[in-house]
Amino acid sequence: YLGMPLGAHYKDPSIWNPIIERMEKKLAGWKQLYLSKGGRLTLLKSTLSSLPTYYLSLFTIPQHVADRLERIQRNFLWGRSNDVFKFSLVAWEKVVWPVEVGGLGIRKIGLFNQALLGKWLWRFGNEVTHLWRQVIASKYGEASGGWCTRVVRGTHGCGMWKNIRKGVESFFGHMLYAAGEGFRIRFWYDPWSSPTALKDLYPAMFAIAMDKSAMISDMVDYAPDGGGRSWNLRFRRAFQDWETGIFYDFFAHISSKLPRGGDDTMIWQLNRSGVFDVRSFYFSLLAAPLVSFPWKSIWCVKVPKRVAFFLWTAARGGLLTIDNLVKKTLPLVNWCCLCRCEEETVDHLLIHCKYAYTLWSEVLRLFGVQWVMPKNVVSLLTAWW
Repeated sequence: YLGMPLGAHYKDPSIWNPIIERMEKKLAGWKQLYLSKGGRLTLLKSTLSSLPTYYLSLFTIPQHVADRLERIQRNFLWGRSNDVFKFSLVAWEKVVWPVEVGGLGIRKIGLFNQALLGKWLWRFGNEVTHLWRQVIASKYGEASGGWCTRVVRGTHGCGMWKNIRKGVESFFGHMLYAAGEGFRIRFWYDPWSSPTALKDLYPAMFAIAMDKSAMISDMVDYAPDGGGRSWNLRFRRAFQDWETGIFYDFFAHISSKLPRGGDDTMIWQLNRSGVFDVRSFYFSLLAAPLVSFPWKSIWCVKVPKRVAFFLWTAARGGLLTIDNLVKKTLPLVNWCCLCRCEEETVDHLLIHCKYAYTLWSEVLRLFGVQWVMPKNVVSLLTAWW
């Protein structure tokens, strides 16, 4: 009933055919004739969210399948088909950026799949007593601390977990550990006192440590009468004079972070709650640049979706003005179609052309506004907000 054929191999392309066929059906070419680009965007997002997430949250999607699904989306957004060619107004790498930094917020399927699989790594570290976790751990063995399995090296019967485990490096790069008793946290290697591991914060201390793979619990002494705990730091030799100051800084750093008892836990650093969520992991994998973009002036106003989409395209400089057509290797003479005085660019055609400027002045005069037009469309939208 989950839609996955029993016993099927997830790398078999035929397993993914139902998803491809469903997307092709929902994004059929005839629908382009009746929808504006704003309507296509709405349908695109609803189609992707209705994909069977059971597939993507358990199995690694083959790259060629992800590429084909994104090609279907891209062609639908820009109105392309087998019989009709149309230019892509904005690069797809920018379309998939979040809305806040100038994209359309369409999810990149491969990265979204990897973010969904990260949920299993989080559950493996936390659901210690669950049956599925015990089965995986007994089959592949646990790495130090039991937060994940060892590297899967077998060739048979391990493809699914092997592919889930491939995301360990990017996943645990956003993890911080909270020490309870300290039985599962490595003193030097795991980031528990700060987002950076102690071996990287204090390499001189790490170099002379007695046991570099010690757990936090191995470095703590308990008072005989149960009165308290203290650090028991062991080094291979006495400190040199130049190392004394480093040791004082090191000890001051960990002195207030003695384990308080209880279970060791993981803390997800990409949100305030400290609990893993797919959305924050996806955005970290996407690695979109943190740029300023006037998205509120485009998407948070009461205008039709097609108008907002046109504004977004203009702000991204993607309208098919002559300068953009020339960049696409079309042999055209670049001059403005209105004034015939300057080159036709998005900013000139919409703002600085004498005819466009006259129209702006007339409209603004009706509202009693005196306005100096900025250099480009992005600056104009920013100033309006």
